[in-house]
Amino acid sequence: MFSRLFRINGKGPLSLAFTATAFVLLVASWTLAAQPLEILRYEVTWNGQKAGHGDITTVREPNHLNVTAQAVSDGVLKAILEIWSKVQAKFTPGTFEPHWYRFHLKSNLLPNEVVDLAFNRQTRQVTVDKSKGRERENHKEKYESLYDPVGAAFLLRSQANLSKPMYVDIYDGKARCRLLVTPVGNGPGPLTVKGGSYTAQGVDLKLVKLTGDKEELAKGRLWFSSDRERIPLLLTASPIVGSVRFELVQVQR
Repeated sequence: MFSRLFRINGKGPLSLAFTATAFVLLVASWTLAAQPLEILRYEVTWNGQKAGHGDITTVREPNHLNVTAQAVSDGVLKAILEIWSKVQAKFTPGTFEPHWYRFHLKSNLLPNEVVDLAFNRQTRQVTVDKSKGRERENHKEKYESLYDPVGAAFLLRSQANLSKPMYVDIYDGKARCRLLVTPVGNGPGPLTVKGGSYTAQGVDLKLVKLTGDKEELAKGRLWFSSDRERIPLLLTASPIVGSVRFELVQVQR
């Protein structure tokens, strides 16, 4: 999923706004309080123009977490490119061991794309089932210490100490990548977004491929609340042209 949504293909600056779809997953909410249901809503802008909106829904059950992230194009982007994307993941709380993962992308210009991953924790195999337009692929491969993109985000943000650099390796059914996180400290004062004002802590994010040419796929800066809930507040990124920004507009419990 990350390799698809983060990749910049140079097909026009407006399409770059939807790199924020992937960042929404990157900052999947980790609320330490035991809320059974939580919905975070975000607004996406490109160079100050509204380009999309999305939400992340987390459902906590006794033995696993279910996370669904959805995003759609809006405003200036929708006039050129209509995009709907949905990511679902199920994993074990605490260990973040993946159970299954699905990425689905629909667009008026791009081929319909679905990636399904099913993890067998006994055999340590992942079944990969992919389709893109008329193309189909199904295979199995071994995995060790492997996290899906959503579980990886929860794993990083659950760390007690976020004052030192860290990383986690990710597999989305297409490429093995490494997400690097570098702390930048606290802001000069409360950070105000459409969803409220918070004391905030920042980190720089970079996603790189672990195979082939070790390509850098994306980078950005994330601000999250410095309380025990660590709510993702604001993320900014600078693709080839302009800047992409998404900010929290509502927390629903």
